[in-house]
Amino acid sequence: MAGASSVPSDLREAAKSFGLGRWQRTRALYLPAILPFLVTGWVTAAGGAWNATIVAEYVTHRGQILTTFGLGATVSEAAAHADFHTLAAAVLLMSVLVVTFNRLVWRPLYHLAETRYSLAK
Repeated sequence: MAGASSVPSDLREAAKSFGLGRWQRTRALYLPAILPFLVTGWVTAAGGAWNATIVAEYVTHRGQILTTFGLGATVSEAAAHADFHTLAAAVLLMSVLVVTFNRLVWRPLYHLAETRYSLAK
């Protein structure tokens, strides 16, 4: 919503006065204008999904431990059993994965959105 509402009204009026149809205005004006906001939303949503996935791999319910195979379960099990070597390795792996994904995916995408599609130029 913030991205769509940030489009200046003079650009909207210019697009209409040039006779651009709804699809053309969406493709040429609105999508490029909201891309920086959309990338920010994707980063936030991916972080929340990552956290939920990690937490959901190891659950204690009514005294019963429900677990699956994954990094979150490894971290939780290592913490529960005071296995600090496994815990340190799992946290290090998690950190490397997050930093790598941020540098290879989110940073270039956000840079593209800010440099090519920003209305603040």
